[in-house]
Amino acid sequence: MVPDTVLRLAAIQKALEDIIRPLLPEDADFAQEQLALMIKSIALVRKQIPHEHAFHIRDAHAFIEFGRDMMSRLPSSQCTEISDAIECVEAVVPSTVPDQEAIERAVLTLRGVIESTIEGLSDPAALAAIGPVVFDHTTRQTLLERLWVVDTGFDPAPDTLPDIKTAIYGAPTGGQA
Repeated sequence: MVPDTVLRLAAIQKALEDIIRPLLPEDADFAQEQLALMIKSIALVRKQIPHEHAFHIRDAHAFIEFGRDMMSRLPSSQCTEISDAIECVEAVVPSTVPDQEAIERAVLTLRGVIESTIEGLSDPAALAAIGPVVFDHTTRQTLLERLWVVDTGFDPAPDTLPDIKTAIYGAPTGGQA
C-alpha cells in the first residue's frame, strides 16, 4: 500500500526541518522566515487533509441553508435559479458527513478478514477458484496505486496509465470536469 498524503507531507516537513533548516545561514532572515512559513503550512495541510471532504460537505450544506433562508424572504418569482442550484447541490452532495475514521476502520477490517480467509485456505480447488479474483483485484489496485504516485516521476511507463480522474470517478459523463 502506498503511503497516504499526510504521511508523505510529514516526511517532507521532517526533511525541511532536519536537513534544509540547518543548512540555512542564521543571518538569512528572509530564507529562515520563508522556511518557517512552509513548515507551518505543511503542518496545517496535514491537519486539514483528513477533514477536507467533510469540510466541503458542511460548506455545501451551509450554502443550501443560506439559499433556502434567502428564498423564504424573497418573492417566489426570484427564487427559481436558487432553487434549481440547491437541487443540483443536493443531487451530488451526501446528506450527511461520512465518518472517515469509521470508513477507514471498516475497510481495514475487511482487508484483514480477506487476508485471513485467503491465508486459511488449504483446499486447492478453493485456491484455484479465487485465484483469478485475487489477480484481477491486485492488478486494479496496483494500477490505482501507480496513478496515485505517478507524478513523482518514478513510474517506468507513465504514458501507459489512464487519467487518475477516470480511474477514481469512472468515465466522465456530461457536465463532469
